[in-house]
Amino acid sequence: MDKLKIALVGAGGISQIVRIPVLKKIENLELVAICEVDEAKASFIADKYEINNVYFDIQSMLNEEKLDGLFICTPNNFHYPMALAALEHKVPALVEKPLALNAEQARRLAEKSNKSGVPLVIGMNYRFRDDAVILKDFLAKNELGEAFYVKTGWLRQWQKHPHQPWMLDKKISGGGVLMDMGIQLIDLALWLLDQPKIKNVRGYTYNLFSGGNVEDSALAVIETEHDAVITVEVAWQMHLEKDMTYTHVFGRQGGAFMNPLRLYKEMHGNLVNVTPVHSKPNVDNFKSAFEIEIHHFIEVLRGNTEPVTPAEDGIYMLQIIDAIYESARKGTQINLME
Repeated sequence: MDKLKIALVGAGGISQIVRIPVLKKIENLELVAICEVDEAKASFIADKYEINNVYFDIQSMLNEEKLDGLFICTPNNFHYPMALAALEHKVPALVEKPLALNAEQARRLAEKSNKSGVPLVIGMNYRFRDDAVILKDFLAKNELGEAFYVKTGWLRQWQKHPHQPWMLDKKISGGGVLMDMGIQLIDLALWLLDQPKIKNVRGYTYNLFSGGNVEDSALAVIETEHDAVITVEVAWQMHLEKDMTYTHVFGRQGGAFMNPLRLYKEMHGNLVNVTPVHSKPNVDNFKSAFEIEIHHFIEVLRGNTEPVTPAEDGIYMLQIIDAIYESARKGTQINLME
């Protein structure tokens, strides 16, 4: 089997902690190039991981390298133009979430991907969490009954410097904590519920600490076509002693709680704990999900599987995010099925 030639653009924390180390260990794969605007960082990483080619702009890299796949791990405003450039060069790409800054940009990318037949995958790594996969299987087999309520949130404890400066600029980020953390939770909830259509949303956004032009905390209420309700609360910093991350799913015959995973259902008139015995009790779901996502994308490149997180999903997700922002701005519910 010929070696896949892979490149990565954007050498931030996740790239250094997970993506590059994992890629370097995969058989029949060569990480041939990195692209990073910070020349000192790029040189340091290239030397550390023995990456032969370093570029400071993506067009030069796409013009000079014959690539089988590309990881786009940059600030949000670069996702759309870089993904578009990759598609124009017939290079499949995994793009970190969000796919673009808005639904219209996402639609253009999905259409170009479909027309050209070049895969475009979104980095929604929560779908690859071991606990999420187990829970989805229980729901798919109706073990908990019809799900009518999902409550999910991610609240970070207060700290002096909770985020990178670019995240506070809407022109770069496209939005604040909702675009950063909320998008993963909303995607997870919809994926668990088998991607229902959304009837309406109501959003609330606040800027309490950050000082930028984006929200640093947000609350959203989402109603599906089947009258299930999803609530999402996210904050970059709250007056908490520790971070809170949770997803609770309530069905008519049972309930589930993630982080850690617990499953309960009604059986013979009793509430029974049906949580599977985890074969890897100390697994780091956050890091593991990134690793599984990377391997999945490589299998997509090899033609062995279809994407779990295709570009089309990014359109609908950004339509929902756009509607939540519109709701918060107007102070009213936004209907999506009119």
